[in-house]
Amino acid sequence: MQPKHLFYTAIVLLSANRSAAQAVSELDYEGRQNYGLKMGLGINSMYGGKLQNPRPTIGFMAGLYIHSNPEKKRSPWGYQSGIDLRMRGSNFANARSTDTAVNRAYTKISIMSLDVPLLVNYRLSKQRDKEIKQLQGGLQLAYNFNSVLYVGPEKRPLATALNTYNSIKEWDRLPIKLYDLQAVLGYQYRGETLGYSVSMKMGLLNLNDNFVLNGLVDADGDGQEDDLVELISPTTDPLKEKPGTPQMIGTWSIEFALVF
Repeated sequence: MQPKHLFYTAIVLLSANRSAAQAVSELDYEGRQNYGLKMGLGINSMYGGKLQNPRPTIGFMAGLYIHSNPEKKRSPWGYQSGIDLRMRGSNFANARSTDTAVNRAYTKISIMSLDVPLLVNYRLSKQRDKEIKQLQGGLQLAYNFNSVLYVGPEKRPLATALNTYNSIKEWDRLPIKLYDLQAVLGYQYRGETLGYSVSMKMGLLNLNDNFVLNGLVDADGDGQEDDLVELISPTTDPLKEKPGTPQMIGTWSIEFALVF
């Protein structure tokens, strides 16, 4: 047999062996689990006209998921849902080198949310492949149960960074709406024991819930709170907003997660 024939035969055998190795046994095929854990991180930021100079920040997530097993049927379509605990938000390029700890320029917002993704899966791999590859798209419901604003170049929490008479508890929930809805588009790979997902998410709702933080400050240094001012800047002047149409505060993220 000529060398080129040997080469072609080896290619065919390797291909056949790889195809056989990718096939799931009948027992494994029927016993595949449809739930698991996921954890990862994301590049997050905000958009819209209300908050000025947003910049990306890193957030973390962990959650549980459950999905149908489209690899067990001929149709490539399936679904996935679950519940996630997620930290997102944005940095802001509002600080200057001359800022002090009591400067009112905000430099970061953190949002803690409990999220429920509602996704449709489209399988790209064959029906009984060990490695499952699929596109994902859908919506994600978010409950923003906590949010914190930081000011100055040192990114200190607002209530401890200014000489105000507001309890810190008054500002552990910023005037943003409790619920958000995000569009999701992504790709997921699941191996026998480990996988990953990459997704892009875009907030569809305006989170601006009259985003103005007013507080009393000691303007003349006599130890008495005597001046009501807006504690942070720069935000849009509420008088410049159209009545009934507050300027946009939206969120976006690019997320990578390991799937177990």
